[in-house]
Amino acid sequence: MALSELIIIGAGPAGLAAGIAAKVPAIILERNPFAGKKLLLSGKGQCNFTNAIAPEEFLQRLGEYKNFLKPAFYHFDNQAFIDLLEANACATFIREDSKVFPQSLQSSEVRDTLLKILHKAGQSVEYDTRVSEITKEGDYFILSTADKRQYRCKKLILAGGGAAYASTGSDGNCYQLAAKLGHTIIPSRPALTNITVKNFGAFQYCAGISLKGAELRLGKRRYSGDLLFTHQGLSGPLILDNSHLFQPDVTIQISFIQSNLLTLSTEHKARKLSSYLQTKGIPKAVALALLSHISAPDKALHEYKHKDMRRICESLQQVPFTVRSLGGEGIAMGDYGGICLKEVKAGTMESKLIKGLYFAGELLAYTLPTGGFSIQMAVSTGMLAALLK
Repeated sequence: MALSELIIIGAGPAGLAAGIAAKVPAIILERNPFAGKKLLLSGKGQCNFTNAIAPEEFLQRLGEYKNFLKPAFYHFDNQAFIDLLEANACATFIREDSKVFPQSLQSSEVRDTLLKILHKAGQSVEYDTRVSEITKEGDYFILSTADKRQYRCKKLILAGGGAAYASTGSDGNCYQLAAKLGHTIIPSRPALTNITVKNFGAFQYCAGISLKGAELRLGKRRYSGDLLFTHQGLSGPLILDNSHLFQPDVTIQISFIQSNLLTLSTEHKARKLSSYLQTKGIPKAVALALLSHISAPDKALHEYKHKDMRRICESLQQVPFTVRSLGGEGIAMGDYGGICLKEVKAGTMESKLIKGLYFAGELLAYTLPTGGFSIQMAVSTGMLAALLK
């Protein structure tokens, strides 16, 4: 039976960060034959690993999880992550939208740099090692693997990811391990994913078109962001960042206009409404699809009665779309679910139920927006968990 002061399950960003930060000898157990399999896919292989916005704005973007994740972020923030990579010969650059990438635009460079730092710190990774059971015996955790090996440790960090992209190893296995240890698991559902829409109609001809600054309404909640049309539904940050709130048959509303058409309809009286909508930033194909969707005729502006224009204006500010399906955990970039945050100490990432057990990364029940936030917080929580208080 292998004995170690600290064992970390998972060699993704959270696990590698924990290994780098650990002040005691550690072994990382990784089920895949190499580290960072999911990391290599991030940003379409380019790896948007963090976001360079100011710290307070960064925290605001974490939404309802801000307070829980604040200690981890303050311990190791976005600038610290950039500095760590830069100091180890991984050049980075900040895009105009504040997303940060490796200069090479190769996710493998970020992974390889983290591995280099890990090995320099004297830590090791054992690959092709899938932990199938964990028990607690006195002060020690006993880990059994699928191939009948056993490991023993005093401190244990679970950083094996969530339930998205099962082919990368994020198959929810760590959820099961934590549940057997007594932790509450929030049921997993897709997050950071596109949706298909019922009765999509003419919008199918808008595939590939994106709109800036659309507004999503779901009940009393409102969100804004860029929207992308696909062949069967909707995507883009506005949808991806809020998809964990959706489920099949739920109807969402999207506002496509911010200005009041009633006060503008006297301009260009001979112009058709679809043409006029183009002056408001709505592409022709989308304008025609919208008018069809809300059953509005495409006439010259002067042909509309005031009450008809009012109805059209109101309709374009709350266009309904009924969700047929979400992309699914095989397609979703993340999932919402996992370890209940109420059972984890935000200041240390230690379990409130089991001494010596820590968590890091996407197996915790939070979901974050696109733009580098998820990888950053996986690394930040990993760094914090490794303090092992």
